[in-house]
Amino acid sequence: MKAAHWLCAALLLAAIPAAQAEDVAPPAAAQPAQETDGQPQAPSYNPAGRRDPFRPFTLDIRPEARTQLTPLQRYELGQLAVVGTVWELSPPRAMLEDSVGMGFIVTVGTPIGRNGGVVTAIEPQRVVVEERVLDFYGKEQINRIVMETPKEGTN
Repeated sequence: MKAAHWLCAALLLAAIPAAQAEDVAPPAAAQPAQETDGQPQAPSYNPAGRRDPFRPFTLDIRPEARTQLTPLQRYELGQLAVVGTVWELSPPRAMLEDSVGMGFIVTVGTPIGRNGGVVTAIEPQRVVVEERVLDFYGKEQINRIVMETPKEGTN
């Protein structure tokens, strides 16, 4: 069996011409940079407007300033349902309910959700929440989520 391995290795090495190995030029990266005044010159690169290629895609570069979260900030918005709204008061109020039936009363300006959302409007049968999120390029975007009361007959 060892003889077969040695035979294959010998055939592979014999297939490569000796002249080919001598004609290979060193890659451009191995060549030294051009010198000016005796000092090597670094290649120029302008990163303005480009994404950092070494930053992970899921990196959230916003600082974590909040340490104590309210109960509403521990829920995802999809886990809450609008039960009722009262918009004729000043300020208008809405009642949200989680999956186990715990109710929360919110007004405009109430922080809500894990993504730093804030209630921006309470209208008849719906609550509008705005979340500021960072997109793929690190720019801040505003997501507007409308939470509506369930229609009659749907459970």
